[in-house]
Amino acid sequence: IACLHPIIEFSVCVAPRWDCASECRICLIFSDEHRWECERTFPQWNDSKWHRLTYLYRHYEHFPTSVTVHLSGKDRQGWAGFYGAKFAQTRIRLLFDTDENESNQENETIIEPQIETEINQDPQPEPVPDNLPIDDGVVHQNSTTLYSSFNESDSDFD
Repeated sequence: IACLHPIIEFSVCVAPRWDCASECRICLIFSDEHRWECERTFPQWNDSKWHRLTYLYRHYEHFPTSVTVHLSGKDRQGWAGFYGAKFAQTRIRLLFDTDENESNQENETIIEPQIETEINQDPQPEPVPDNLPIDDGVVHQNSTTLYSSFNESDSDFD
């Protein structure tokens, strides 16, 4: 892999609570001594959207054989409990044959939530056609009951 000189892509999604100011810190330490650090702060009463932070590491002399990832977050209001930033979808990928620019770079993308209606939130079963006759509300004089849940001969009250 080292002879192909792939781009090393690190990405992670981070989100704050909407009602508590918080901060997050990300630190990558590669085995070739390269280091990348990123800090973000989020104010109280924010939109609490997820942010995808991406770092591309391109310029290295020797392909790093390992990377240490440190993720930390905390609230900035001293609340008791765990109210700091949330992390999800942490990943490291090797990218081959890309046409992007040739410098190490950092990128942040805000992920918009998918708005769904209440009807779509609870999965509803698909309607299944049945072969049952539709009750037209008319009582037929010659109709007979084909089943009975109670038979007088089975009564225990004799």
